[in-house]
Amino acid sequence: MKRIATILIGLFLIFVAASLAPAQVKDDPGVAKVRTAYQAAVIAKDAKAIAALYAEDGVEMPPNGPSAKGRAAIEKFNQGLFDQFNPKLAITPSDTKVSGDWAFDVGSYTQTLTPVKGGAPIKDTGKYVVVLKRAGGQWWAAYAIYDSDLPPMPPPAPVKK
Repeated sequence: MKRIATILIGLFLIFVAASLAPAQVKDDPGVAKVRTAYQAAVIAKDAKAIAALYAEDGVEMPPNGPSAKGRAAIEKFNQGLFDQFNPKLAITPSDTKVSGDWAFDVGSYTQTLTPVKGGAPIKDTGKYVVVLKRAGGQWWAAYAIYDSDLPPMPPPAPVKK
């Protein structure tokens, strides 16, 4: 509980500091580099490369499931996705703010997930927020959350006995 409170206070301070800063950065080259590398890694189905973009204690928060905490869990989550789908992804940032060693990147995405075993591709659009932290002169994804603009898929039909 204490960690959650610390995170929330930290995010609040980032937003306050970003809103008070006199000159706002439209897009930061380091943040853009992480975003571009993430998109390329998804298209290449490279779960290890995705995990390497996160801080050691980074958290990926996908829709409709538990968070993946730490690089190993992030890699495992993404590999599970790639085992099922061939993805195409386009990310469009709409707002990037930097305050000291913290940044956030907000935007939208479009993706197509084509089932590996065949079937109709799933087309999706949605939005994301990524909080990044700078360490060792490099940006790392600390928290990433995203969700679809589409309504939830219906539950599977009950199995008839």
